[in-house]
Amino acid sequence: MPLGPGQRVLAVADDLSGAAETAAALLSRTTRTRVLLDPRTDTPAPAGTTTVFDLDSRQLSAADAAARITTVLAGLAPDTVVCKKIDSLLRGNLAAETAALAATGRGVLLAPALPAERRTVRDGVLHTDGVPLHTGDAWRAETAAPPRSVAEALGVPVALLGLQAVRGPDHHLRTALREALATGLPVVADAETDADLDALLAATLDIDPRVVLAGSAGLALALGRTLGDGPPAPLPPPGPATRPLLVVVGTAEPVAAEQVRRLVTDGAALYALDHAPSHPGPALPPLRPGITVLTPRQDGPPDPAAARSIAQHLARTAAALLDTAPGPADLVLTGGETARRVLDALGVRELRPRGQVHHGAVLAETPDGRTVVTRPGSYGGPDSLRLIARALRAPAARTPPPTPTPAPPAPKSGRTSQDHAKGPFMNATPAATAGTAPTTAGNTGALPVIAVTMGDGAGIGPEVIVPALLDAGTLSRIRPVVVGDAERLRRAAELLGLADQVEIVTVEGPADAEFTPGRINVIDLGLLPADLPWGKLSAVAGDAAYQYVRVASELALSGAVQGICTAPLNKEALHAGGHLYPGHTELLAHLTGVEEVSMMLSTDTVKVIHVTTHIGLIDAVARIEPGLVERTVRRGHDALVRAGAEHPVIGVCGINPHAGENGLFGYGEEEEKIVPALEVLRADGIDARGPLPADTAFFLAGRGDYDLIVAMYHDQGHGPVKILGLEAGVNLTVGLPVIRTSVDHGTAFDIAGTGTADPGSMIEALRQAAALAPNPTG
Repeated sequence: MPLGPGQRVLAVADDLSGAAETAAALLSRTTRTRVLLDPRTDTPAPAGTTTVFDLDSRQLSAADAAARITTVLAGLAPDTVVCKKIDSLLRGNLAAETAALAATGRGVLLAPALPAERRTVRDGVLHTDGVPLHTGDAWRAETAAPPRSVAEALGVPVALLGLQAVRGPDHHLRTALREALATGLPVVADAETDADLDALLAATLDIDPRVVLAGSAGLALALGRTLGDGPPAPLPPPGPATRPLLVVVGTAEPVAAEQVRRLVTDGAALYALDHAPSHPGPALPPLRPGITVLTPRQDGPPDPAAARSIAQHLARTAAALLDTAPGPADLVLTGGETARRVLDALGVRELRPRGQVHHGAVLAETPDGRTVVTRPGSYGGPDSLRLIARALRAPAARTPPPTPTPAPPAPKSGRTSQDHAKGPFMNATPAATAGTAPTTAGNTGALPVIAVTMGDGAGIGPEVIVPALLDAGTLSRIRPVVVGDAERLRRAAELLGLADQVEIVTVEGPADAEFTPGRINVIDLGLLPADLPWGKLSAVAGDAAYQYVRVASELALSGAVQGICTAPLNKEALHAGGHLYPGHTELLAHLTGVEEVSMMLSTDTVKVIHVTTHIGLIDAVARIEPGLVERTVRRGHDALVRAGAEHPVIGVCGINPHAGENGLFGYGEEEEKIVPALEVLRADGIDARGPLPADTAFFLAGRGDYDLIVAMYHDQGHGPVKILGLEAGVNLTVGLPVIRTSVDHGTAFDIAGTGTADPGSMIEALRQAAALAPNPTG
């Protein structure tokens, strides 16, 4: 059954973070969603709105949880699609709630897989990171033992739909699913990928759309892809740094402590509550402007029996703190139980989701204008809270540093607490002030003009450029001019559902451009045919990508633009178009007449510069020599100083395992090729340390010990960066006569033309271009 934006959908969840996650999954361009915290809430909703109920049943008895399901499903229209969000780790009253769903006579499909969090189902057994749930420690905060299978969690016989059936031909899947539903038992489906869940959803809706869809957010996302005809609008721009933001961390997950530590390192205030909620404890100071973290004190292993009382204690304290705020304050709430208790304490009965900062971190608004981000406690990596804070709060404007005075020698760590808190490139772009031009690094006047090259027109470049240039934060920092194909950008705007929000205007050059919200200025080279397919290798698109970079380089060398930001090109297409360069870095070096440049990958977690890049490993080792190492480190050091890090600490990797371990591995390459360069650099006052074992250098950098890591070859640097921060990664070329930044992803032919590409890396690349761009001189 094909579903459209007007399809009636009812979704229910057993806790608040799950309800918000489901609502965000169902959010599309033409379908609005809302989360109601009370099934009795009866507020009017616009046509096409999907309602998600938080039943708040995780801590109820099994009978009461089942009763809430029965109540909310009573009197449904027959054509309503029902989606039940279940916990992706099978926690809560899963058995009782599934029995209540089955009692409706609709049939139940259970698909608990959540590929985005590496939670899969094989042979009816839930796996986390490839480990069966019952053999891992994902249930360490629960009072009961984890179930050995989904069937054991339900406590009833089930019909199992195996992975072979799910991935078989469509007619085989439908036959197997129809037979499983005919048994009258709950159907438990294997799935490991989003494609598996999409296939399951399509087959179920085709057989009988009344079947209750019970699954994690993965199944809700599949339903959202079916319901929507376009992506949601971009998240609203960050609020001012002076508006209070209260982060309430109500989870015992081990990663939570590191998430909090990194946020505090960035300058957040921390209040750790004792575990004895019956005692009022010392009075907390008033909530200050900026970011404040509230979390229970962790003195030992979590006590599951105390979880609810701790959540209530956090909620009462949060409400009291918010009463002291000097103005409106926003919230970040991790852990479904804690999130619900805090909103209950504030009298919030409804949330209106706007999108996700990252998977599961749902940004919503309350009816009275407060911004709230909810996130399940087990979700997100070490930088989760940092990413959320960055989405909610624009960094404070930087003031010029005072004239330096002689300082005593640095401690062994090489950094002060202030250096550690800031880090290079952090807070390098200020928030815009009404009526004034924002200040960029080295720029106290007009905003820099940045040439944005469109990349390979068959890839996702056009799809990330359009929303990035509509972003209010982007326009507060730069004056962007696209070098590309205007008609291709218009097609991208249409498939994104943004055609009515953007005006794409052809200009002769930057001097002819006008910079107003909703307008995208394009130097239109008109090189792409109208019927160029998305996601297909094309020599024409490869040649066009080269021409865009050529024109942008000419503009930069003439002074017409102060920087270049590149969308991805495809190397095979570039070569097919007759331009034999390994990539953007080498192409830009040739076009600007520079013999040697370096590639730097930058994320908020770690920054890496490469001694060698796009050559084979044997050739890379042969090319590495002390002069090249020294020049690379100097380029990285200069870039960090330009971005505001006065005394950057630089870790230099070795070539061999364990950096050679004093000659045990290799043939003395570290002593011959790296150590002489480090001696020269240190004599010049550059804090370059090494050679370091690469397998620990990146861990130490992620912990904050180093501002920059120098990788000896491509994969030594790229692999760790993509694990630690690909979502917000940016590619910088240092050593050029112009600033050049780029997204840290490829053309993504597999999703090009679908409207699902994430513009986050492009927005970050434009932000860093603004942070590093020099003064406009014209």
